[in-house]
Amino acid sequence: MTILNPPTLKPILSIIIINYNLENEIDNCLNSLLQTFRSIDNLSQLFEIIIVDNNSPNKSLFKLEEKYKSDHIHFYYSEKNLGFGKGCNLGVSKAKGDFILFLNPDTIVLEDIFSSVISLFNSDNKIGIIGPKQQLRKPFFDFSAGFYPNILFEIFNLFGLGVFFEGFLVNLLTRFSKKEYLKLHWILGAAIFIRKDLFVMINGFDKDYFMFFEEVDLCRRVFKSGYKVIYYHELKIHHIGSVSGKRNYFLYTVRTYASKYLYLTKHYKGLNRIAMVFLLRMQLISQIIIWSLLSPLSLDKSKQKIRSFIYLIKHNLKNEIDIN
Repeated sequence: MTILNPPTLKPILSIIIINYNLENEIDNCLNSLLQTFRSIDNLSQLFEIIIVDNNSPNKSLFKLEEKYKSDHIHFYYSEKNLGFGKGCNLGVSKAKGDFILFLNPDTIVLEDIFSSVISLFNSDNKIGIIGPKQQLRKPFFDFSAGFYPNILFEIFNLFGLGVFFEGFLVNLLTRFSKKEYLKLHWILGAAIFIRKDLFVMINGFDKDYFMFFEEVDLCRRVFKSGYKVIYYHELKIHHIGSVSGKRNYFLYTVRTYASKYLYLTKHYKGLNRIAMVFLLRMQLISQIIIWSLLSPLSLDKSKQKIRSFIYLIKHNLKNEIDIN
């Protein structure tokens, strides 16, 4: 039986979605969320959705605000592009739920992932973050969660294989896991559940990141605070992935490597830090060679990739494009 509650009742879950010119994807995402919540009796009225617009040049989000007018859905408009992490921080400042779900616009939720996640949170107060399986297209690799960057992975990355090696290991772990979930180091940022009080306690996403690696940084700080990071691989969403990146490979690549450099310099010390940064710099050179060889297959993408690595070399792995 559906629990009927007045719209002023405090929600259990706040879902935060950051928009930058992805109105069509948000339309599909919202439609899937609302259909799913209608099928969950004990949560059908105990949620809210917060959409933060990062000053999108395309102003059509107003049409969605009218289409999805509801006591459960709230739209906020930033006067500048805050990036992903700071946009999420703004969303949390408006949230009323005990739990937060950061959800990418290019995701579709077709099953009840919410009840199991909230139940798991309530069963263990030392669980800080939970993430579902987010990429369903590749049978041998799982990129939904992973391990902190290490020297072995970075050596593989010299040949463009580190992410696949990591994804293969995660896939093996989930296949042989006796439980529906397991502890890992980080959860992919397309769908991250976190306790709101914990998020506030650790001061949210690090403001130094504009985009990428902010979720790895968040998970690491959650772990250092004494909480577990859980990959709930039996719960699944559909994540298209890299929608914005496919529109501008140059900016996508610059942001990714610059954010990784920032992460390494924040969390690694001594010889380990020197070795990790050195390998990251060597990857810029190796990637130029790899994409030069791949240019006959995709000329425009190869040109953008090569230009991005040259930019990163010239700017000492810093991103000076997204300064507001």
